Amino acid sequence: MGGVSKKPISNIEKRLKRQQEEQQQKGKKKISKTGSEVISKNIQISDEMIKKIQEEIKREKLITPYELATKTNITLSVAKRILKDLNAQGVIKEVFRNRRTAVYINPQA
Repeated sequence: MGGVSKKPISNIEKRLKRQQEEQQQKGKKKISKTGSEVISKNIQISDEMIKKIQEEIKREKLITPYELATKTNITLSVAKRILKDLNAQGVIKEVFRNRRTAVYINPQA
């Protein structure tokens, strides 16, 4: 009677096709499930980017990582790292922090 049914041929073909694509992409850039490219965690921030960010900071009274990320078109984690570094250098000052976000101010403004 019953028993385990065999998988349809279409499912087997799809699996084989997926395996072949994975083998071809080993040397290429990784792509996430959403289709966007996965960027390496070791991001080098250029001096141009720092200057652009400092100009952006001079215009604002309050700075959050989200605002910086949207204005400069960088990821949120990179924006957090940049703001933390600028705070350590004394360019900006942290006024509020909780487990999710931090708020910084420009002491010159």
